[in-house]
Amino acid sequence: MNAPKLNDLCRQNIGWYLDKTTGDSIIEEWSLGSKAGLYFLWHKEDYCAQHERYHMTALYVGKGLVSRRFANHWISKDTSKQELIYFSFVPMANRIAKYIEQLLLDIYKFPLNKAENTGTKRLCAHFTQSEVD
Repeated sequence: MNAPKLNDLCRQNIGWYLDKTTGDSIIEEWSLGSKAGLYFLWHKEDYCAQHERYHMTALYVGKGLVSRRFANHWISKDTSKQELIYFSFVPMANRIAKYIEQLLLDIYKFPLNKAENTGTKRLCAHFTQSEVD
């Protein structure tokens, strides 16, 4: 088995939901059902016209049943500054998701992760217009 590339982990199954100060979350509209794996929460920054991409900053990395985790984050995380929270997730076995999550926490600083987040680098990605629509 080949190790997954970070770019591939960040840019799969992209969606979004609203912060609770903005309105209902709409998480249930994504029909995530019982999908589980590794996921990221993102903040959309500026648009680069030259590369035709949005600069995205990772806010959180986690693992588990994504619909349940997103609903929990909607209730407990202060994302009022972002208002619109993007997510991406990769379905995978819990043991693998746990390993990759801890590896990322050791390398990158995620503003909304509190426990075991010793990393110092910032994780960014670039999404196309069609990926964020």
